[in-house]
Amino acid sequence: MQHTQEIDESQITTVIAEDLEIKGTVKFRSSLMIKGILEGEIFSEGLLIIGPTAKVTATITTRNLISHGEVTGNVTASEQVILKSTSVHQGDISTPNITIESGALFNGTCIMKREPKKELEQKVIEESLEDKSSEYEKREEHESDSQYS
Repeated sequence: MQHTQEIDESQITTVIAEDLEIKGTVKFRSSLMIKGILEGEIFSEGLLIIGPTAKVTATITTRNLISHGEVTGNVTASEQVILKSTSVHQGDISTPNITIESGALFNGTCIMKREPKKELEQKVIEESLEDKSSEYEKREEHESDSQYS
């Protein structure tokens, strides 16, 4: 079976080959493409790509997931999940952003929550502190002006 979608492996840090079978826990920070069989757990701070020939049975926690193959298990992705047209997914997905291409099979539930961005929270806190400090400075100026009048 020939897949028409080409995947640029030169951009991927690690590739698990088609003839590899892994059972256990996989942890990584950058990018990983699975072409073989994996059973267990996957923890990632980066990009996980499930290749068209892959069969993954795992609980997956990652930042981004692009699936071309078969996944059985629950996925939590902090940024995005993309199920390509050749993908088959059996399990629940929790992510703020999901794309399911025509032809993909998805059997499970999808929960989408947008987590507040830390940068936005920090900006709001800083602006609030600036407002309070400028109010305090204005009060001090007003009090010092009234003392000398």
